[in-house]
Amino acid sequence: MSNSQLFVRDVSRHVCTDDYWVNSSFVILEKMSQFWKKGLQFTCQQCGRCCCGEPGIVYFSPREFDALVEHLNHTRGLTREVIVRDYMRPHRDSYTARDDFPDGHCIFFDKEKGCSVYEVRPSQCRDFPFWRCNLASKSDWDETAQMCPGMNHGRHWTAEEIYDIASKARL
Repeated sequence: MSNSQLFVRDVSRHVCTDDYWVNSSFVILEKMSQFWKKGLQFTCQQCGRCCCGEPGIVYFSPREFDALVEHLNHTRGLTREVIVRDYMRPHRDSYTARDDFPDGHCIFFDKEKGCSVYEVRPSQCRDFPFWRCNLASKSDWDETAQMCPGMNHGRHWTAEEIYDIASKARL
């Protein structure tokens, strides 16, 4: 589907901006694409600014959780039981990363090394900064870019790549 075609995606789990809600559960991604039709630049710096500070849920789908368990078993020798007990919280059909730290940091973020599970990070993290709430307008993108040094620098992502990520993203 091209950028010029209307694309409607159910995003009932997250509200980006009220301007883009239609019938309370659909967002028109096409309206958002005007400022990024020539693409955007982004390369993750693993600075942790998106992993620390504001509290939030980092959801792992069942498939993502299985990949996490395999990774942590291989790299740290941790069992599924230890991972569930020490790192996760049950959530719907799977798990979320523990989020009970006073400074709001992700349990998998190491201040010295960055994301300790970068290779198997969940889609929520892989999709950043191409979340619909950041793509809704140039001002939303610029506001997020003030805290993220990787935005507007590095790899050029085409509008088609961004559209593909945003249309599948949970956020």
